[in-house]
Amino acid sequence: MKYYRKLVPYKSSIHLVFGTSMHEVIQHWLDVMYDRSVKEAESLDLNAMLYERLVKNYKIEKAKSGHEHISTSEELQMFYLDGTHILNFLKKRRAAYFSRKKNYLAGIETLLYQEIKPGVYFKGYIDLVFYNEALDKWTIVDIKTSTSGWKDYAKKDMSKISQVLLYKKFFSEQFDIPIDKIDVLYFIVKRRVPAEAEFAAMQRRVQEFKPPSGKIKRGQAITSMNNFIKEALDEDGKVIDKSYPANPSKWNCRFCDLKNSPLCTQSYYK
Repeated sequence: MKYYRKLVPYKSSIHLVFGTSMHEVIQHWLDVMYDRSVKEAESLDLNAMLYERLVKNYKIEKAKSGHEHISTSEELQMFYLDGTHILNFLKKRRAAYFSRKKNYLAGIETLLYQEIKPGVYFKGYIDLVFYNEALDKWTIVDIKTSTSGWKDYAKKDMSKISQVLLYKKFFSEQFDIPIDKIDVLYFIVKRRVPAEAEFAAMQRRVQEFKPPSGKIKRGQAITSMNNFIKEALDEDGKVIDKSYPANPSKWNCRFCDLKNSPLCTQSYYK
């Protein structure tokens, strides 16, 4: 309905603008740090860079949305201030998260492009790839922006963690690296932290989550992907345009673009 039939208009959000902007700033900061020097990275005005990226990406998303505003100046300012808190936190604790001792930044927005079957390809961009020379280990890092971090239900959501599990599989195959030498990590930056938290970790602006990525979990992600391909694409890799059974629930319908549309007949909210 959205990507193939294109019956759902493009809808952007301040969350998308903020996420894209934070990715760009953090990636540039790390690129300077690892490729040049810590001193030069420390001299960067990350807050000014974030402001510039927010304005630029807001204009891009506004144009995609029919030139209609997707936020307010007050909300944009609030997100900007939240971003500065994250960036200041990262700069102060740089060594704790991004050590340069035998550790190298091997890739930013690393392209994965692998054929699954004739006419069907897996394509993805890995935010960050690190190589630790001492351990002979690679780490795939996916940056996520979040309001207050991931709770337990998010950490167990296979639709979330399958992303890095598939990255691990195809990164291994594309670059001929033994899969047991590859780790995966979600680097979650939080806009909000409680002022009075029970545990000190809750006040950190960063949450690191390493999902289980062994053979069983990877197998589940691969099976899910293959089942989707089998149901949605024909033998020539073309989309099978048919009606698919709906699975309405409070969770499934919560973020659905069709929930208030006349095109939907089975929403949990109807």
